[in-house]
Amino acid sequence: MKLLAVLVFVALVSFVKCEKCEADNKHASCVCAIGGKNIDLRSLAHNDGTAAFHDIKGGSDSYSYNPCNSFTDGGCNEVAGCQNAGGKRSMGTQSSATFETSDKGVVSVTYKGGNGGRNMIVKLECNQDQKTASLKFDGEPSKLQYSFTLTSVCACPGGCNEKGPTGGGGGGGGGGGKSKSHHSSSSKIGVPGLVILSVFVILIIAYFVAGMIIMRVKYEKTGTDIIPNKEFWTTVPLLVKDGVLFTCTPCIGCHERRKGYSNV
Repeated sequence: MKLLAVLVFVALVSFVKCEKCEADNKHASCVCAIGGKNIDLRSLAHNDGTAAFHDIKGGSDSYSYNPCNSFTDGGCNEVAGCQNAGGKRSMGTQSSATFETSDKGVVSVTYKGGNGGRNMIVKLECNQDQKTASLKFDGEPSKLQYSFTLTSVCACPGGCNEKGPTGGGGGGGGGGGKSKSHHSSSSKIGVPGLVILSVFVILIIAYFVAGMIIMRVKYEKTGTDIIPNKEFWTTVPLLVKDGVLFTCTPCIGCHERRKGYSNV
């Protein structure tokens, strides 16, 4: 019975999936749609050939970035990002920009085609109170790949349009109360998951109704003793906890390490 409960929970959670942020056809490097709302970076971009984010420090080097529109800075000609490391080198072009959604539900923009195979990833972090965007250098996760985090209300679904903040920024995965910052993402339950969930609820109700009638009429039980398999149901909260820990996915935003287990 315990194994059955865990397996049912696994089946239900498996239908929860991360929704991808789909790039807009007209503004493929600037706008993507997720959860019926747009993440729109156009108002953050400079249109005069300069970088909106200039000389962002990262170790001994500095970096410049402009969403949506190309810029030129010394040896970086018509680029999306530029690295200054004793010389200026392109980290990618606007034409190569693609919106991606990771297994953790994090929306990012990837730029390729830089000097020597350089590329950059800009993760979008939604902060509904941050009207002035900020860019932070996160490091070099692999050789010639440079990671950044762009924090802004414009990283929120519905947070901005081409003119700026709309006042209607919605949270992605992980919710979004005032002053709350989180990576832009969204999750939803597919139709198969809803069907299974509905059938499961109906079966549970039928199980309890039939079981309580049998316990009362056939076995003449009263009070809480009419609950079928009472001992099992009193352990359900712990079983649910085990199921969550077992099936927990980054898409749901559960990152806490399980306690009481040794690392392999």
